[in-house]
Amino acid sequence: MAEFIDIIGGAMKGIGWFALIWLSLPALLLFFPKQKHLSSLSVNVISSVDALNYKIGEAVKWALPLLVITVAMSVFALSLFGLSWTKLSESAQYFHAGTLMLGAAATLLMNEHVRVDIFQSRLQRHHKALIDFIGFHLGLVPVCLLLIWSSNSSVHFAWLIFEGSAEADGIKGVFLLKTLIPAFAVLMLAQGQSIALRAVFIMREIGEPPRLSGIKDHFPAPDLQR
Repeated sequence: MAEFIDIIGGAMKGIGWFALIWLSLPALLLFFPKQKHLSSLSVNVISSVDALNYKIGEAVKWALPLLVITVAMSVFALSLFGLSWTKLSESAQYFHAGTLMLGAAATLLMNEHVRVDIFQSRLQRHHKALIDFIGFHLGLVPVCLLLIWSSNSSVHFAWLIFEGSAEADGIKGVFLLKTLIPAFAVLMLAQGQSIALRAVFIMREIGEPPRLSGIKDHFPAPDLQR
């Protein structure tokens, strides 16, 4: 089993090096916007990534009511009957972590993350696109790559021993929790690349790819009433 995990780890590293080249796609489209094959590939990447993260977001949102029910049951059982179940209390951590880590990219897709630039609403569409393009390359990419690199050894070791709870009667799935860290980074990189590619289409005025139904425009016209 250890040798198999090592093989999988080596394969993932190879994919990771290929992904570094893949992340240059928005920059390539920026410099070569008239290349039909490049623009067609970019449209396919945008539609595929958006659809994937949308489906993941729709799936993990059901963990929220389970999280509420689990916490309520733990509190009532302890308060009313003096009972405590380790698996029940720990399951709340799994629901919470899964929702946050796997749903973050879907939240980015929906344009629901908090923005810190107070002037963003007044900017023109191509200026907003430029900010997101730069933010992807200078902000999101370095942070996500750092998360993947720093969590690599911890996740690898956790899978080698199938790390579980420190409690004897706890959930034996800590290795899955740790795997959420690189999974979060990969999904955020993919969604960030999708938005950066869409930003290039706006900046180069080569026709914005269609958005999924119900998805907000990431680069709306300026709100001059504020």
